[in-house]
Amino acid sequence: MDGMMRPTSGGPGSYRAVEGMGATPEEFMKMALDATRILLLRAEAAIKAGDRPEKAKALSSAGKIVEFMLGLSGSEHGELSDCLASVYQYVLVAILKANAQDDATSAAAGRVALEQLAAIWRRVFPDAVAP
Repeated sequence: MDGMMRPTSGGPGSYRAVEGMGATPEEFMKMALDATRILLLRAEAAIKAGDRPEKAKALSSAGKIVEFMLGLSGSEHGELSDCLASVYQYVLVAILKANAQDDATSAAAGRVALEQLAAIWRRVFPDAVAP
């Protein structure tokens, strides 16, 4: 997902850059949630290991994805978009706190909120079964 946010110079990054091409909005959302979850797990591990550059990189990438999703939630006003925006804002605050205070608990709280959202999303939009 992170590769989809910026141009790549080739190799595996090129694959990531086109990974979302042709995906339905529902599939794209699953990819965004999964990528953010992985980035938050990386940040948690980096905080515990004292690896501040890795923590900052992972949280920055996670924040960009969440900001993108927050922007999408505001495209159609209504109760659902407002609820999604609240979740994304909560996660952004958790990311900021995790980064500013080297707080793995805040990163985990943001991750758990997104995991709960992803679980609901997958119940509403189940993964396609390969033929």
